[in-house]
Amino acid sequence: MSIISPKALAHIPGDKGLPFFGHFFPFVRNASKFWTDRRDKYGDVFKYNTPLGTSVVLCGPAANKLILVEGAKFTSNKEAWELSLSDLFPNGLMLMDGDQHQYHRSIMNEAFKKEPMQGYLDQMPEIIARELEKLEGKKRVLFFPFFKELTLQIAAKIFFGITLKDDLKNINKAISDIVNAASTLPIRLPWTAYGKGIAGRKYLVNYFKSIISDKRANPDKDLFSRLCLAKSEEGNQFTDIEIIDHLIFVLMAAHDTTAITLSMMSYFMAKDPSWQERLREEALSFDLKGDLQVKHLRQLENIGLFMKETLRKQPPLTTSVRKLEKDIEVDGHHLPKNTVVNVVYELTHHDKRNWATNPHDFDPERFGKERNEQSKCPFAYAPFGAGKHHCIGYSFAEMLIKLAMTMLLKDYKLSVPEGYQVPIKDVPLKNPTDDLPMFISKI
Repeated sequence: MSIISPKALAHIPGDKGLPFFGHFFPFVRNASKFWTDRRDKYGDVFKYNTPLGTSVVLCGPAANKLILVEGAKFTSNKEAWELSLSDLFPNGLMLMDGDQHQYHRSIMNEAFKKEPMQGYLDQMPEIIARELEKLEGKKRVLFFPFFKELTLQIAAKIFFGITLKDDLKNINKAISDIVNAASTLPIRLPWTAYGKGIAGRKYLVNYFKSIISDKRANPDKDLFSRLCLAKSEEGNQFTDIEIIDHLIFVLMAAHDTTAITLSMMSYFMAKDPSWQERLREEALSFDLKGDLQVKHLRQLENIGLFMKETLRKQPPLTTSVRKLEKDIEVDGHHLPKNTVVNVVYELTHHDKRNWATNPHDFDPERFGKERNEQSKCPFAYAPFGAGKHHCIGYSFAEMLIKLAMTMLLKDYKLSVPEGYQVPIKDVPLKNPTDDLPMFISKI
């Protein structure tokens, strides 16, 4: 990978930060504050430094559209992410471009079409109900670990066709170690966070290798089986290691990002009892006993609004990174070829220039049919990304989130102590650093 010289970006607003480390520590400590403070100080185009090099942040809906949608023609996803992720997620869709990305995505898309999605939904209620039973008799619950276990159980059964028992703890730890390694310095020593992430990946590779032969010989309806059988229009199939690489990436995405969204929705519900009751009324009127179809989940309009506002306020992944393959001009700033650029979703999500009402308020109605604020400023809202790298599993995540929230609200009321504010770590993925303790009671 060609790394651009800091001198080539000397004209871009921003300071150098610490020697060698640059802005690594304030970024890791509180990325949201770091992004916001620098945007307020330097404007919508600014640079920052880490041990991996100098990057440029581009703020605003126009920048989101330019880099995420139009930029597919002149940017590289692979080269932007490979310095930090190539050891952890080699051959994941995030590290692919052009024809290779289109080929792999077209095969994986087969697993998220109408028939497979209905098959996934058919299996979800039983798994969610089993996990909710674990709340019986409890008054205080750490909701982030609870939702991580729930989403892992669902991913294991629906994506891989396995029921996790003794493997649950090890797989959960492996995924957590991989995710944590993504925001650390790439020092490959066993006791470092990065070294633990490499070990976590090795564990998962060996785990999936041990069962892939059986999957090929005895396929089922799970994602694992579908990837084993899937063919491109030209009749090509994935190799074993390509399947394993995709499974590890999907496991991370389905496990952590969905658990984060469920956790933050629960937190915002606990903070706003009136909205919680409104969502509960909708949940109680929703029939889970009949022939549940994917289309039926569209009836959960209020839960949908609440989910969208949660993703606006606390998107699990705050930024997308690309490397420029040609010179461009943005807001009067010349960005040379090989510049690594970031578009930070959270900055557009919280920018008062992009929203008709105060973006710092938690207000699900902004997404309602009457106000529809996001449509008045296209590309200001992008929790799942946009363009060719738009999250391939967003419909699956939405389906799971709506169903899990509906089943939780039918049985439980959530609350937090007055004045409680959840502490958030922003990178590599947002998560509550205290595991989100909340009180629950049966309704």
